[in-house]
Formats: sequence, structure tokens, C-alpha cells
Amino acid sequence: MLTPGAPPMSAEVRGTSGQRITPGDVAACMVHVDRHTYLYALSKYCLDDNSRSELNDLAVFAVKNLGYTLTENEPENAIDRLGLMALSFAISPSRCRHCKGTGQVKVGSKVEVCRRCSGTGNMSVSVRRLAEAMGVGRWRAQKVWLPRFQRLLSDYQVRDDAVQRVIYRGLKDG
Repeated sequence: MLTPGAPPMSAEVRGTSGQRITPGDVAACMVHVDRHTYLYALSKYCLDDNSRSELNDLAVFAVKNLGYTLTENEPENAIDRLGLMALSFAISPSRCRHCKGTGQVKVGSKVEVCRRCSGTGNMSVSVRRLAEAMGVGRWRAQKVWLPRFQRLLSDYQVRDDAVQRVIYRGLKDG
């Protein structure tokens, strides 16, 4: 695996380095995806940040196209901050400290879904952290900006799913 969030491998999927998918394999599979998804995959799965400024611009452009508006007491760059924070969180999410990123905890002799992360292995962003990053109050962060942030994260999850499908199709034996 390239990173803790790398696509799952099965017996049908083989990289050029035996059982390992290399950054070159990922890049080669991204031929038919859009530019935003391509740069996102390079940054997340290949740890290649050479095009990070272009990826940041695409992330800000995408969030601006959603038509979010600001109130008069919010910073002018709050929408930019939201897009960059969602991108950063999607590329390297905070791992759950309770389950250590596995999504499961051992309770006695049973293994159960981690209640702190709901089995994802990732921690969600706190309202306090979002408020500080956005330059807004906690109430506004929770009621307005958190749903917007979660929408952006779900958009990146769609990109992750597309990347995984493309890698599977590109490296499938047969």
C-alpha cells in the first residue's frame, strides 16, 4: 500500500512491483480522469506535491462554484480557507487515536466498531478547529460551515472511489 488510505488490493490487482502498487502505477492509471482528480490522486496516493499549487487553485475554484456566500463579519477569504482545509483533510485525514485508524476496537474477546470514529478510522474535524481555521465563531462554524465542509469531504470521497475504480481497472489481471 502506498499510504494508509491507499486503495485496497485484491488477488486480481497487481502493480509493476509484485504485490505492491507503486506511485508510477497510480499515475499511469489516471489517464482518463479529470485534472482535479488526477492531481488529487498524485498528492494523496503518490505523495507527490509538485503540483500542489495547481491542486489548491482547483480546490478553491470548485468551492467557489458552489455559490456559498459570506456575511459581512466573516473574512473575505473564508470560502478559500474552506476549500483548502477540505482538500488537506481529504489528502491526509486525522487518524482516530482510539482505534489507531483501524475502525475497530477489541472489547473483551469481541471486536466491535469504534464508536469514536464510527468505524471509519478517521476523526472528524472539531467545530473549534473549523471555527479557528475559518475565522468565524463556533456557532456559525457548526451551523453553517461544518455542513459545507462535510459536503466538500463527500465530494473528495467520490474522487477517492473513482481513483480506486480506475486503479482496479488499470491493474486488473486479465
